[in-house]
Amino acid sequence: MLITVLASCTGSLQDERSQPNSNVMPAETNRPPVATKPVAPPTALDTTNFSPQFLQELKQLMDREKYSVRGQWLIVGNNDSVAFPAELPKRQSVVYAASAGDRTYKLTVTRRNFTTLRYAAEVTERGKRISYTTGTADLKPSFYVAAEVPIDTKTQTAYGASEYVSSAKSLSLLIGTGPDADKAEVYTANAKGQTLPAWRNAPTLRRQ
Repeated sequence: MLITVLASCTGSLQDERSQPNSNVMPAETNRPPVATKPVAPPTALDTTNFSPQFLQELKQLMDREKYSVRGQWLIVGNNDSVAFPAELPKRQSVVYAASAGDRTYKLTVTRRNFTTLRYAAEVTERGKRISYTTGTADLKPSFYVAAEVPIDTKTQTAYGASEYVSSAKSLSLLIGTGPDADKAEVYTANAKGQTLPAWRNAPTLRRQ
């Protein structure tokens, strides 16, 4: 009888030792770290291709509307896109001119990047210079909505154009687009918004 009880107790102890202890935490295995893809920092817009003035006005115009600039394209929303005007060759001077009566009007422009022109506007009368202004002008951000529509003084027909405004807001250049890329207009004004006499009633200029 005693032998039977001892055998039974011994068997119970062996069974308990063979079962895992639920209170003991399993040893952690040395797993390799999970590889994570590095996050690239956001790319800042290159102000050599877009003037700071243009970017600031574009941001104000868009307000909460989603947009992005990729290369020579302005992308609005998810689907709409429009190319920046490229009728003018980059870093090459282009001359527009016209005559009316005793006056000769001349505009020389050089496109510096996608949005900025360097300009020189001159009026001579009987060979004497009566007006000369030079500086830079930036593309109006609203170009993507619709083109400006000046009237060709020679044909009395409307044509599409992109508008560039000087930093002082005293001069506006309209450069023809598409098939009308050979045309240009110059509008100048004083601090009161009055057209400067030398450019009043100036004709449409044509590429030389």
